Amino acid sequence: MTQSDYISIYNNGAIHIINREPYETNMDLYKRGWFIIKNKHCENDKNKLISISLMDIYKNKGMVYDYDVC
Repeated sequence: MTQSDYISIYNNGAIHIINREPYETNMDLYKRGWFIIKNKHCENDKNKLISISLMDIYKNKGMVYDYDVC
């Protein structure tokens, strides 16, 4: 089965397109997508929010970062 380069999440009347990162699993991509949707009101810079979402996924896998979203 091939994986697409992005996912679509429908939330509150809006469709959000989340691009897949290299070597990212479907579960990680959906977790990261929901993280971005839930925290986009806290961070105006889209690229920074994407970076923070990746750090959140890696933090759950044991990495340590010093950041705060909200």
